[in-house]
Amino acid sequence: MFTFRVKRAAVWMVVAAVATAGLAEGGGWSAAPRAEPPADGGDLRLDYGTTRPGDEELLVPVSVWGEVQRPGAYNVPDGTNLVGLLSYAGGPTVYANLGQVKLTRPGGAPAVVSVETYLVTGATASVPVLQPGDTVYVSRNARYGWKSVVEVFSQLAIVAGTVLLYIEVTRGK
Repeated sequence: MFTFRVKRAAVWMVVAAVATAGLAEGGGWSAAPRAEPPADGGDLRLDYGTTRPGDEELLVPVSVWGEVQRPGAYNVPDGTNLVGLLSYAGGPTVYANLGQVKLTRPGGAPAVVSVETYLVTGATASVPVLQPGDTVYVSRNARYGWKSVVEVFSQLAIVAGTVLLYIEVTRGK
């Protein structure tokens, strides 16, 4: 099973290399590929968008990292806003801090955007339109921190219980 997955991954790397080098049918690809996991859990599908000459829709390469369902590089239609990108990425995880989403533009300072405000008020003016090369980072919320603390205490309780059990068993001998 492991070798099959490695071979399958190697085939996809070759396909991606050929396509990005402009050797794929039609040639002239101008944007990074977008990887989309299939709904059925099968092989990964690479979508290179439609940025060849003559196409009517311009795609903008952007990246989304952090607490989203499918982080990665995406080619989104020109005019897509930050909320649209989060939707393309499958939406936020339960640990996403939507109050402080960081948007970084090439050559610019990072900006912090509150998607939470948009969700509450519906004011689209507070949601920026994406530009080529933008990187979006969705940080973790406080709930994730508490989850980590609870996990540590849970593990400590198991160790303490094991030690107490060992002490009781050795005393009974």
